Amino acid sequence: MDPTLLTLAGEAGTAVVTLAVTEAWQQARDGIVTVWRRYRPQAADEVGDELETSRRALLAAAAEGDDNDAAAAGRRIADAWQLRLAALLADHPGAADDLRTLLAALDPGPARQNIRGDVRLQARASGSARIYQSMGDQHITER
Repeated sequence: MDPTLLTLAGEAGTAVVTLAVTEAWQQARDGIVTVWRRYRPQAADEVGDELETSRRALLAAAAEGDDNDAAAAGRRIADAWQLRLAALLADHPGAADDLRTLLAALDPGPARQNIRGDVRLQARASGSARIYQSMGDQHITER
């Protein structure tokens, strides 16, 4: 198999795991099913179900609280999706463009931190103090 396609399959497999626990999951799932529907329509519904099963497994592993177990589950699931995506790309190299377009659309840009649970920011200032709080990137330029 073309090494470029194998690399793409690996990136997509990792993206499945990464996006499974984010707000972008539904978009990712629908995009992968759409690619499948275009090239292997008979398997598209099954792929959608398996994506949901993978997501539930990742969420369950994360909920158990053992980071090592969750990471191992993530690697297993990413590897399984890499193999499945590589098989699709081997049979239908034209799917690579669709998969690249999907991954580009799902890329959140610069790395973001996923926050789970409630977040409360609180600060007190007095005098001429300054307080800067952020839930993301913050760039402050003072002179």
